[in-house]
Amino acid sequence: MTIQRIIGENGPQLELCNGGQCPAAILTKEGTAYVQGNILNAEERASLSAPDGEDFVAIPLQILKKIAAQVVDA
Repeated sequence: MTIQRIIGENGPQLELCNGGQCPAAILTKEGTAYVQGNILNAEERASLSAPDGEDFVAIPLQILKKIAAQVVDA
């Protein structure tokens, strides 16, 4: 995987949550997007169901909106 761009709450980031802000979206040159967020607590986990090989992370809506706006411009 070759990281093309990392975007998040404060816009472009030089390093993934190493001095930057999280959650983040990582865009790769291969055309894949990865999302980083907070691990769910037991109550949140119990209310959601994902198929094998998939999972959830929590991202505040206001941060997700900022990430989405930046992805459109990527």
